[in-house]
Amino acid sequence: MKKYENLFKQALTAFCIFFCVAVTAQQTHFSPAELTTAADIWLKQQLPTDTDLQIDISALDNRIGDKTCTQPLEFSLSQAITQRQNTIQIRCNTEASWQLYVPVRIDEIVQAVVLQQNVANGSLITADMLTIAQRERRFIRGSIVTDTSQVIGARSKRTLSMGQILTLQDLCLVCKGDVVTISVSDSGLNVTATGLAQSDGSLGDTISILNQQSKRTISAEVIAVNLVRVKF
Repeated sequence: MKKYENLFKQALTAFCIFFCVAVTAQQTHFSPAELTTAADIWLKQQLPTDTDLQIDISALDNRIGDKTCTQPLEFSLSQAITQRQNTIQIRCNTEASWQLYVPVRIDEIVQAVVLQQNVANGSLITADMLTIAQRERRFIRGSIVTDTSQVIGARSKRTLSMGQILTLQDLCLVCKGDVVTISVSDSGLNVTATGLAQSDGSLGDTISILNQQSKRTISAEVIAVNLVRVKF
């Protein structure tokens, strides 16, 4: 049901943009509210559709009064569209030309794993500690965790606070001294062994592992909680 609701909202938004732009192109007289709406519609047409973005546009002050333009309005951004703080320029290119500036803030919204309680340094991460929430990307430093199952069983490398966004840098999926499973892949053949981690590692890190059978130290990539992989 949610899928169809999203499709309906996208279709409605596309219709509104088409209709509003068509109407605006025929207008010659604009109130501050209409100019703000036109700037908002134009900006949404410029943004990528594969990213969840939150737009906060500042309405033009009504005290500037209505504006007249016999040509289609021109819009542009003062900075690259990736900038969080930006300004939309509205310009009328006629003999009696004028231009206005509309401040806008663009925030990328991501789904992230967030802590539901305080976590002490060295604690084992359990499912009841975690939830999924929407957060602004600008508040995140590091590689975000988007799937709770990815980190259940990991250990915290520092003290973490309730409400904090969890990143891979906060955790060791394999901690020094842990007994880990070594997955070895060679020409389609997969075998496993056990080893002892010689250092901490997070997802994608390469760490040293002491093979408990051969007593040799090998390098392996951390691919999950207490699981490493050796490739040939």
